[in-house]
Amino acid sequence: MPIPSLLTLGQRQSIPYQTFDDLQLRRLLDDKTIRILSYPAGREELLARQELFCVLRSEAGLSRIKDTFSVLKEYERAVRLWRSTSIEVEKRFLFAAALMQYRTLCKTLASLSDCGIKLSAAASYWKAALEALPNLDADLAAMQQALSVIGTFNLSFSERAYMTRDAVPETVYDELAACAEALGLEMSDRRGARIRLNDGLSHAIAELHPEEIARFDALTTPYTDIAFDAPVAYIEELNFYFAILALCDKADEMAIPVCFPTPSDKRQYLAHNVYDISLFLKNAQRIVPNDTYFSEDAPFHFITGANGGGKTTYLRACGINLILFLGGCPVFAESASIYPYTSVCSHFPADERFSSGGRLQEEKQRVDYLLTLCDADTFIVFNETYSGTDDKLGCEMTLETAGGIRERGTHGLFVTHFHEVRAGGYPMLNTVTEEDENHVRTFRIVRDLGISSSFADDILRKYRLDAASLSERRGNA
Repeated sequence: MPIPSLLTLGQRQSIPYQTFDDLQLRRLLDDKTIRILSYPAGREELLARQELFCVLRSEAGLSRIKDTFSVLKEYERAVRLWRSTSIEVEKRFLFAAALMQYRTLCKTLASLSDCGIKLSAAASYWKAALEALPNLDADLAAMQQALSVIGTFNLSFSERAYMTRDAVPETVYDELAACAEALGLEMSDRRGARIRLNDGLSHAIAELHPEEIARFDALTTPYTDIAFDAPVAYIEELNFYFAILALCDKADEMAIPVCFPTPSDKRQYLAHNVYDISLFLKNAQRIVPNDTYFSEDAPFHFITGANGGGKTTYLRACGINLILFLGGCPVFAESASIYPYTSVCSHFPADERFSSGGRLQEEKQRVDYLLTLCDADTFIVFNETYSGTDDKLGCEMTLETAGGIRERGTHGLFVTHFHEVRAGGYPMLNTVTEEDENHVRTFRIVRDLGISSSFADDILRKYRLDAASLSERRGNA
Protein backbone atom coordinates (compact mmCIF):
# COMPACT_ATOMS: atom_id res chain seq x y z
CA MET A 1 0.00 0.00 0.00
CA PRO A 2 1.50 3.38 -1.03
CA ILE A 3 2.12 5.94 1.69
CA PRO A 4 -0.73 8.51 1.78
CA SER A 5 0.49 11.80 0.37
CA LEU A 6 -0.48 15.18 1.76
CA LEU A 7 -0.36 16.53 -1.81
CA THR A 8 -1.75 14.32 -4.56
CA LEU A 9 -0.83 16.14 -7.78
CA GLY A 10 -3.24 16.42 -10.68
CA GLN A 11 -2.91 14.27 -13.77
CA ARG A 12 -1.25 16.94 -15.89
CA GLN A 13 0.74 20.10 -15.45
CA SER A 14 -1.63 22.57 -17.10
CA ILE A 15 -0.60 25.97 -15.74
CA PRO A 16 2.54 27.08 -17.63
CA TYR A 17 5.44 28.56 -15.67
CA GLN A 18 5.13 31.64 -17.90
CA THR A 19 1.76 32.34 -16.29
CA PHE A 20 3.38 32.36 -12.85
CA ASP A 21 5.95 34.84 -14.18
CA ASP A 22 3.28 37.05 -15.73
CA LEU A 23 1.30 37.18 -12.48
CA GLN A 24 4.41 37.79 -10.33
CA LEU A 25 3.82 34.58 -8.37
CA ARG A 26 7.35 33.33 -8.97
CA ARG A 27 8.58 36.32 -7.00
CA LEU A 28 6.24 35.49 -4.11
CA LEU A 29 6.77 31.72 -3.86
CA ASP A 30 9.64 29.28 -4.24
CA ASP A 31 10.01 26.95 -7.21
CA LYS A 32 8.83 23.83 -5.37
CA THR A 33 5.61 25.55 -4.34
CA ILE A 34 5.11 26.84 -7.89
CA ARG A 35 5.56 23.33 -9.25
CA ILE A 36 2.79 22.00 -7.03
CA LEU A 37 0.48 24.88 -7.98
CA SER A 38 1.08 24.17 -11.68
CA TYR A 39 -0.97 20.95 -11.28
CA PRO A 40 -4.58 22.04 -10.55
CA ALA A 41 -6.16 19.78 -7.95
CA GLY A 42 -9.30 17.79 -8.63
CA ARG A 43 -12.40 18.66 -6.64
CA GLU A 44 -11.88 16.01 -3.94
CA GLU A 45 -8.20 16.83 -3.51
CA LEU A 46 -8.99 20.54 -3.50
CA LEU A 47 -11.45 20.18 -0.62
CA ALA A 48 -9.03 17.97 1.35
CA ARG A 49 -6.29 20.58 1.03
CA GLN A 50 -8.68 23.32 2.11
CA GLU A 51 -9.51 21.29 5.20
CA LEU A 52 -5.82 20.93 6.08
CA PHE A 53 -5.30 24.65 5.58
CA CYS A 54 -8.19 25.27 7.98
CA VAL A 55 -6.36 23.18 10.59
CA LEU A 56 -3.16 25.12 9.97
CA ARG A 57 -4.97 28.46 10.28
CA SER A 58 -5.85 27.59 13.88
CA GLU A 59 -3.27 28.19 16.59
CA ALA A 60 -3.59 24.71 18.10
CA GLY A 61 -3.52 22.99 14.70
CA LEU A 62 -0.47 24.93 13.53
CA SER A 63 1.38 24.08 16.75
CA ARG A 64 0.74 20.34 16.30
CA ILE A 65 1.85 20.37 12.68
CA LYS A 66 4.99 22.35 13.50
CA ASP A 67 5.84 19.79 16.19
CA THR A 68 5.29 17.02 13.64
CA PHE A 69 7.50 18.87 11.18
CA SER A 70 10.30 19.02 13.77
CA VAL A 71 10.05 15.24 14.27
CA LEU A 72 10.19 14.79 10.49
CA LYS A 73 13.35 16.88 10.26
CA GLU A 74 15.02 14.89 13.04
CA TYR A 75 13.99 11.68 11.33
CA GLU A 76 15.31 12.89 7.97
CA ARG A 77 18.64 13.76 9.55
CA ALA A 78 18.95 10.34 11.23
CA VAL A 79 18.19 8.52 7.97
CA ARG A 80 20.61 10.74 6.02
CA LEU A 81 23.47 10.00 8.43
CA TRP A 82 22.77 6.28 8.30
CA ARG A 83 22.60 6.25 4.50
CA SER A 84 25.80 8.30 4.12
CA THR A 85 28.24 6.13 6.08
CA SER A 86 30.19 3.23 4.64
CA ILE A 87 31.79 2.15 7.94
CA GLU A 88 30.11 -1.04 9.12
CA VAL A 89 30.12 -0.52 12.89
CA GLU A 90 29.08 3.09 12.49
CA LYS A 91 26.29 2.00 10.14
CA ARG A 92 24.89 -0.33 12.83
CA PHE A 93 24.77 2.42 15.44
CA LEU A 94 23.18 4.84 12.97
CA PHE A 95 20.65 2.26 11.84
CA ALA A 96 19.50 1.86 15.44
CA ALA A 97 19.20 5.64 15.75
CA ALA A 98 17.19 5.84 12.52
CA LEU A 99 14.91 3.02 13.65
CA MET A 100 14.26 4.79 16.94
CA GLN A 101 13.34 7.97 15.04
CA TYR A 102 11.09 5.89 12.78
CA ARG A 103 9.20 4.65 15.85
CA THR A 104 8.84 8.22 17.13
CA LEU A 105 7.66 9.43 13.73
CA CYS A 106 5.05 6.68 13.43
CA LYS A 107 3.63 7.57 16.84
CA THR A 108 3.61 11.28 16.03
CA LEU A 109 1.86 10.84 12.68
CA ALA A 110 -0.63 8.34 14.13
CA SER A 111 -1.69 10.97 16.68
CA LEU A 112 -2.96 13.30 13.91
CA SER A 113 -6.15 11.35 13.26
CA ASP A 114 -8.37 14.28 14.28
CA CYS A 115 -6.78 16.84 11.95
CA GLY A 116 -8.82 16.49 8.76
CA ILE A 117 -9.11 14.13 5.80
CA LYS A 118 -5.52 14.37 4.61
CA LEU A 119 -3.91 13.82 7.99
CA SER A 120 -6.51 11.28 9.07
CA ALA A 121 -5.57 9.05 6.12
CA ALA A 122 -1.88 9.42 6.93
CA ALA A 123 -2.52 8.82 10.64
CA SER A 124 -4.33 5.55 9.93
CA TYR A 125 -1.50 4.38 7.70
CA TRP A 126 1.24 5.08 10.25
CA LYS A 127 -0.75 3.59 13.09
CA ALA A 128 -1.05 0.39 11.06
CA ALA A 129 2.65 0.56 10.15
CA LEU A 130 3.58 0.68 13.82
CA GLU A 131 1.17 -2.13 14.72
CA ALA A 132 2.79 -4.28 12.02
CA LEU A 133 6.02 -4.19 14.09
CA PRO A 134 4.84 -5.61 17.43
CA ASN A 135 8.36 -6.43 18.70
CA LEU A 136 9.91 -3.07 17.80
CA ASP A 137 10.24 -1.71 21.35
CA ALA A 138 11.79 -4.92 22.70
CA ASP A 139 14.10 -5.28 19.70
CA LEU A 140 15.31 -1.68 20.00
CA ALA A 141 16.12 -2.25 23.68
CA ALA A 142 18.04 -5.42 22.79
CA MET A 143 19.91 -3.57 20.01
CA GLN A 144 20.98 -0.86 22.42
CA GLN A 145 22.17 -3.47 24.90
CA ALA A 146 24.22 -5.23 22.24
CA LEU A 147 25.79 -1.97 21.09
CA SER A 148 26.56 -0.79 24.62
CA VAL A 149 28.70 -3.87 25.24
CA ILE A 150 31.05 -3.13 22.34
CA GLY A 151 34.43 -2.58 24.03
CA THR A 152 35.36 0.22 26.39
CA PHE A 153 34.51 2.77 23.68
CA ASN A 154 31.60 5.18 23.40
CA LEU A 155 30.27 6.28 20.01
CA SER A 156 29.09 9.84 19.44
CA PHE A 157 26.79 10.61 16.50
CA SER A 158 25.84 14.26 16.99
CA GLU A 159 27.20 15.02 13.51
CA ARG A 160 29.40 12.15 12.38
CA ALA A 161 30.58 9.09 14.27
CA TYR A 162 33.57 9.35 16.58
CA MET A 163 35.07 6.94 19.10
CA THR A 164 35.79 8.49 22.48
CA ARG A 165 38.06 6.55 24.86
CA ASP A 166 36.93 6.92 28.46
CA ALA A 167 38.75 9.55 30.52
CA VAL A 168 41.31 8.46 33.11
CA PRO A 169 39.53 6.55 35.94
CA GLU A 170 38.74 8.48 39.13
CA THR A 171 41.27 6.65 41.36
CA VAL A 172 44.18 7.06 38.93
CA TYR A 173 43.37 10.72 38.42
CA ASP A 174 43.29 11.35 42.19
CA GLU A 175 46.73 9.73 42.62
CA LEU A 176 48.18 11.79 39.77
CA ALA A 177 46.61 14.96 41.17
CA ALA A 178 48.15 14.31 44.62
CA CYS A 179 51.61 13.78 43.08
CA ALA A 180 51.27 16.95 40.99
CA GLU A 181 50.20 18.95 44.02
CA ALA A 182 53.22 17.70 45.98
CA LEU A 183 55.47 18.89 43.18
CA GLY A 184 53.68 22.25 43.03
CA LEU A 185 52.08 21.50 39.67
CA GLU A 186 48.49 22.01 38.57
CA MET A 187 46.59 19.20 36.84
CA SER A 188 44.48 20.01 33.80
CA ASP A 189 40.91 18.78 33.50
CA ARG A 190 40.42 15.18 32.43
CA ARG A 191 39.70 14.83 28.74
CA GLY A 192 39.06 11.82 26.55
CA ALA A 193 40.60 11.24 23.15
CA ARG A 194 38.26 11.85 20.17
CA ILE A 195 39.17 9.63 17.24
CA ARG A 196 37.30 9.56 13.92
CA LEU A 197 36.17 6.05 13.04
CA ASN A 198 37.73 4.44 10.01
CA ASP A 199 37.57 1.02 8.37
CA GLY A 200 40.45 -0.29 10.44
CA LEU A 201 38.87 0.63 13.78
CA SER A 202 35.54 -0.68 12.58
CA HIS A 203 37.05 -4.04 11.65
CA ALA A 204 38.89 -4.27 14.98
CA ILE A 205 35.70 -3.62 16.96
CA ALA A 206 33.83 -6.25 14.96
CA GLU A 207 36.61 -8.76 15.60
CA LEU A 208 36.55 -8.03 19.33
CA HIS A 209 32.76 -8.40 19.64
CA PRO A 210 31.52 -11.00 17.13
CA GLU A 211 28.66 -12.18 19.35
CA GLU A 212 27.24 -8.69 19.88
CA ILE A 213 27.57 -7.89 16.16
CA ALA A 214 25.78 -11.13 15.21
CA ARG A 215 23.10 -10.49 17.81
CA PHE A 216 22.53 -6.97 16.52
CA ASP A 217 22.33 -8.10 12.88
CA ALA A 218 19.77 -10.79 13.77
CA LEU A 219 17.63 -8.22 15.58
CA THR A 220 17.61 -5.87 12.55
CA THR A 221 16.44 -8.48 10.05
CA PRO A 222 12.67 -7.80 10.43
CA TYR A 223 13.23 -4.06 9.76
CA THR A 224 15.42 -4.03 6.67
CA ASP A 225 12.43 -3.81 4.31
CA ILE A 226 11.08 -0.58 5.84
CA ALA A 227 10.84 2.24 3.25
CA PHE A 228 12.86 4.62 5.39
CA ASP A 229 13.12 7.33 2.72
CA ALA A 230 9.39 7.57 1.95
CA PRO A 231 8.25 9.69 4.93
CA VAL A 232 10.83 12.36 4.03
CA ALA A 233 8.47 13.47 1.22
CA TYR A 234 6.22 14.95 3.90
CA ILE A 235 8.83 17.65 4.52
CA GLU A 236 8.44 19.12 1.02
CA GLU A 237 4.67 18.73 1.16
CA LEU A 238 4.37 20.55 4.49
CA ASN A 239 6.72 23.25 3.20
CA PHE A 240 4.10 23.93 0.50
CA TYR A 241 1.47 24.59 3.17
CA PHE A 242 3.88 26.73 5.20
CA ALA A 243 4.75 28.84 2.12
CA ILE A 244 1.08 29.67 1.51
CA LEU A 245 0.54 30.32 5.22
CA ALA A 246 3.33 32.91 5.09
CA LEU A 247 1.25 34.86 2.54
CA CYS A 248 -1.78 34.55 4.81
CA ASP A 249 0.25 35.93 7.72
CA LYS A 250 1.21 38.95 5.60
CA ALA A 251 -2.44 39.44 4.68
CA ASP A 252 -3.44 39.25 8.35
CA GLU A 253 -0.95 42.03 9.13
CA MET A 254 -2.62 44.23 6.50
CA ALA A 255 -6.18 43.28 7.55
CA ILE A 256 -6.78 41.64 4.17
CA PRO A 257 -9.49 38.96 4.37
CA VAL A 258 -8.68 35.31 3.68
CA CYS A 259 -11.37 32.81 2.71
CA PHE A 260 -11.87 29.32 1.29
CA PRO A 261 -13.97 29.55 -1.90
CA THR A 262 -16.87 27.22 -2.49
CA PRO A 263 -16.19 24.95 -5.50
CA SER A 264 -19.01 25.66 -7.94
CA ASP A 265 -20.74 23.17 -10.21
CA LYS A 266 -21.42 26.04 -12.60
CA ARG A 267 -18.66 27.51 -14.74
CA GLN A 268 -18.20 30.74 -12.85
CA TYR A 269 -15.70 32.84 -10.96
CA LEU A 270 -17.61 35.10 -8.59
CA ALA A 271 -15.65 36.74 -5.80
CA HIS A 272 -16.35 39.70 -3.53
CA ASN A 273 -13.49 42.06 -2.66
CA VAL A 274 -10.59 40.09 -4.11
CA TYR A 275 -7.05 41.44 -3.59
CA ASP A 276 -3.88 41.49 -5.70
CA ILE A 277 -1.27 40.15 -3.27
CA SER A 278 1.56 40.68 -5.77
CA LEU A 279 1.49 44.23 -4.38
CA PHE A 280 3.15 42.76 -1.27
CA LEU A 281 6.32 42.94 -3.38
CA LYS A 282 5.99 46.73 -3.52
CA ASN A 283 5.29 46.99 0.21
CA ALA A 284 1.94 48.56 -0.63
CA GLN A 285 0.28 49.99 2.45
CA ARG A 286 -3.19 49.84 0.94
CA ILE A 287 -4.58 47.47 -1.67
CA VAL A 288 -7.92 48.27 -3.30
CA PRO A 289 -10.15 45.17 -3.64
CA ASN A 290 -12.49 44.40 -6.53
CA ASP A 291 -15.23 41.94 -7.44
CA THR A 292 -15.09 39.33 -10.20
CA TYR A 293 -18.03 38.69 -12.53
CA PHE A 294 -17.26 35.64 -14.70
CA SER A 295 -20.30 33.40 -15.22
CA GLU A 296 -21.87 31.09 -17.79
CA ASP A 297 -23.79 34.09 -19.17
CA ALA A 298 -20.74 36.37 -19.17
CA PRO A 299 -17.66 34.11 -19.35
CA PHE A 300 -15.28 36.54 -21.05
CA HIS A 301 -14.77 40.25 -20.38
CA PHE A 302 -12.85 43.14 -21.82
CA ILE A 303 -11.51 45.71 -19.40
CA THR A 304 -10.70 49.24 -20.54
CA GLY A 305 -9.92 52.51 -18.84
CA ALA A 306 -7.24 55.02 -18.00
CA ASN A 307 -3.58 54.11 -17.89
CA GLY A 308 -2.54 53.51 -14.31
CA GLY A 309 -6.18 52.83 -13.45
CA GLY A 310 -5.62 49.39 -11.96
CA LYS A 311 -6.43 47.21 -14.98
CA THR A 312 -3.33 45.01 -14.67
CA THR A 313 -3.71 44.90 -10.89
CA TYR A 314 -7.25 43.60 -11.40
CA LEU A 315 -6.01 40.99 -13.88
CA ARG A 316 -3.36 39.78 -11.43
CA ALA A 317 -5.89 39.63 -8.60
CA CYS A 318 -8.13 37.43 -10.77
CA GLY A 319 -5.29 35.16 -11.92
CA ILE A 320 -3.39 34.78 -8.65
CA ASN A 321 -6.43 33.96 -6.53
CA LEU A 322 -7.77 31.55 -9.14
CA ILE A 323 -4.48 29.62 -9.19
CA LEU A 324 -4.42 29.51 -5.38
CA PHE A 325 -7.99 28.19 -5.32
CA LEU A 326 -7.10 25.48 -7.86
CA GLY A 327 -4.24 24.48 -5.56
CA GLY A 328 -6.65 24.01 -2.65
CA CYS A 329 -5.26 27.12 -0.95
CA PRO A 330 -7.03 29.98 0.79
CA VAL A 331 -7.62 33.04 -1.39
CA PHE A 332 -7.45 36.71 -0.58
CA ALA A 333 -11.07 37.81 -0.76
CA GLU A 334 -14.10 38.18 1.48
CA SER A 335 -16.01 35.40 -0.26
CA ALA A 336 -15.90 33.45 -3.52
CA SER A 337 -17.60 30.72 -5.52
CA ILE A 338 -15.31 29.34 -8.21
CA TYR A 339 -15.51 26.55 -10.75
CA PRO A 340 -12.54 24.12 -10.65
CA TYR A 341 -11.02 25.06 -14.00
CA THR A 342 -8.43 22.64 -15.32
CA SER A 343 -6.03 25.20 -16.76
CA VAL A 344 -4.98 28.84 -16.52
CA CYS A 345 -3.07 30.59 -19.34
CA SER A 346 -1.81 34.12 -19.87
CA HIS A 347 -0.37 36.45 -22.48
CA PHE A 348 1.71 39.46 -21.42
CA PRO A 349 3.46 41.15 -24.38
CA ALA A 350 6.07 42.72 -22.11
CA ASP A 351 7.52 39.24 -21.57
CA GLU A 352 7.80 38.34 -25.27
CA ARG A 353 11.18 37.31 -26.69
CA PHE A 354 11.07 38.65 -30.22
CA SER A 355 12.69 36.99 -33.22
CA SER A 356 13.41 38.57 -36.57
CA GLY A 357 9.70 38.35 -37.38
CA GLY A 358 8.91 41.29 -35.07
CA ARG A 359 6.68 41.81 -32.07
CA LEU A 360 3.29 41.61 -33.78
CA GLN A 361 4.09 38.32 -35.49
CA GLU A 362 5.46 36.84 -32.27
CA GLU A 363 2.34 37.89 -30.39
CA LYS A 364 0.03 36.43 -33.02
CA GLN A 365 1.91 33.11 -33.05
CA ARG A 366 1.85 32.81 -29.31
CA VAL A 367 -1.83 33.76 -29.05
CA ASP A 368 -2.72 31.21 -31.74
CA TYR A 369 -0.81 28.56 -29.78
CA LEU A 370 -2.55 29.48 -26.53
CA LEU A 371 -5.92 29.15 -28.23
CA THR A 372 -5.09 25.54 -29.12
CA LEU A 373 -4.78 24.85 -25.38
CA CYS A 374 -8.14 26.37 -24.50
CA ASP A 375 -11.49 24.72 -23.93
CA ALA A 376 -14.55 25.39 -21.76
CA ASP A 377 -12.60 24.47 -18.61
CA THR A 378 -9.80 26.95 -19.28
CA PHE A 379 -9.38 30.44 -17.85
CA ILE A 380 -7.16 32.80 -19.87
CA VAL A 381 -5.97 36.37 -19.35
CA PHE A 382 -4.50 38.85 -21.84
CA ASN A 383 -2.69 42.02 -20.84
CA GLU A 384 -2.52 44.70 -23.57
CA THR A 385 -1.98 42.13 -26.32
CA TYR A 386 -1.45 43.78 -29.76
CA SER A 387 -0.78 47.12 -28.06
CA GLY A 388 2.31 47.63 -30.23
CA THR A 389 0.33 48.18 -33.42
CA ASP A 390 -2.06 50.92 -34.57
CA ASP A 391 -5.54 51.16 -33.04
CA LYS A 392 -7.44 49.92 -36.10
CA LEU A 393 -5.37 46.77 -36.71
CA GLY A 394 -4.93 46.16 -32.99
CA CYS A 395 -8.67 46.32 -32.37
CA GLU A 396 -9.38 43.98 -35.30
CA MET A 397 -6.89 41.40 -34.04
CA THR A 398 -8.18 41.73 -30.49
CA LEU A 399 -11.77 41.06 -31.58
CA GLU A 400 -10.59 38.15 -33.74
CA THR A 401 -8.89 36.61 -30.70
CA ALA A 402 -12.02 37.20 -28.61
CA GLY A 403 -14.03 35.38 -31.26
CA GLY A 404 -11.77 32.35 -30.94
CA ILE A 405 -12.21 32.46 -27.17
CA ARG A 406 -15.99 32.62 -27.52
CA GLU A 407 -16.04 29.66 -29.94
CA ARG A 408 -14.25 27.51 -27.38
CA GLY A 409 -16.42 28.60 -24.46
CA THR A 410 -13.28 29.68 -22.62
CA HIS A 411 -13.55 32.02 -19.63
CA GLY A 412 -11.21 34.92 -19.20
CA LEU A 413 -10.24 38.56 -19.26
CA PHE A 414 -8.66 40.83 -21.87
CA VAL A 415 -7.08 44.09 -20.71
CA THR A 416 -6.86 46.56 -23.59
CA HIS A 417 -6.70 50.27 -24.36
CA PHE A 418 -8.72 49.73 -27.55
CA HIS A 419 -12.04 51.22 -26.42
CA GLU A 420 -13.61 50.32 -29.77
CA VAL A 421 -13.78 46.63 -28.73
CA ARG A 422 -17.11 47.43 -27.07
CA ALA A 423 -18.55 47.21 -30.59
CA GLY A 424 -18.01 43.44 -30.41
CA GLY A 425 -20.83 43.06 -27.90
CA TYR A 426 -18.70 41.43 -25.18
CA PRO A 427 -19.24 42.11 -21.48
CA MET A 428 -17.19 45.13 -20.44
CA LEU A 429 -15.41 46.15 -17.27
CA ASN A 430 -14.29 49.73 -16.73
CA THR A 431 -12.11 51.63 -14.30
CA VAL A 432 -13.85 54.25 -12.20
CA THR A 433 -12.28 56.72 -9.83
CA GLU A 434 -13.04 57.00 -6.15
CA GLU A 435 -11.72 59.06 -3.26
CA ASP A 436 -11.15 57.72 0.22
CA GLU A 437 -11.70 59.62 3.45
CA ASN A 438 -8.28 61.24 3.03
CA HIS A 439 -9.19 62.42 -0.50
CA VAL A 440 -6.71 60.00 -2.02
CA ARG A 441 -7.74 59.01 -5.55
CA THR A 442 -8.10 55.28 -6.15
CA PHE A 443 -9.50 53.11 -8.93
CA ARG A 444 -12.01 50.32 -8.84
CA ILE A 445 -13.06 47.94 -11.58
CA VAL A 446 -16.80 47.68 -12.20
CA ARG A 447 -19.12 46.24 -14.77
CA ASP A 448 -19.90 48.58 -17.64
CA LEU A 449 -21.80 51.58 -16.29
CA GLY A 450 -21.70 53.56 -19.49
CA ILE A 451 -19.41 56.47 -20.24
CA SER A 452 -18.31 57.67 -16.84
CA SER A 453 -15.36 58.67 -14.68
CA SER A 454 -11.86 57.89 -15.95
CA PHE A 455 -13.20 55.85 -18.88
CA ALA A 456 -15.29 58.80 -19.98
CA ASP A 457 -12.31 61.13 -19.66
CA ASP A 458 -10.29 58.84 -21.96
CA ILE A 459 -13.03 58.84 -24.60
CA LEU A 460 -13.64 62.58 -24.41
CA ARG A 461 -9.95 63.39 -24.71
CA LYS A 462 -9.52 60.97 -27.61
CA TYR A 463 -12.22 62.74 -29.64
CA ARG A 464 -11.28 66.21 -28.32
CA LEU A 465 -14.59 66.63 -26.51
CA ASP A 466 -13.11 67.27 -23.07
CA ALA A 467 -13.37 70.72 -21.45
CA ALA A 468 -9.82 71.79 -22.38
CA SER A 469 -10.22 70.81 -26.03
CA LEU A 470 -13.62 72.50 -26.33
CA SER A 471 -12.22 75.67 -24.77
CA GLU A 472 -9.34 75.59 -27.25
CA ARG A 473 -11.77 75.18 -30.13
CA ARG A 474 -13.84 78.13 -28.97
CA GLY A 475 -10.68 80.21 -28.71
CA ASN A 476 -9.72 79.34 -32.28
CA ALA A 477 -13.19 79.99 -33.67
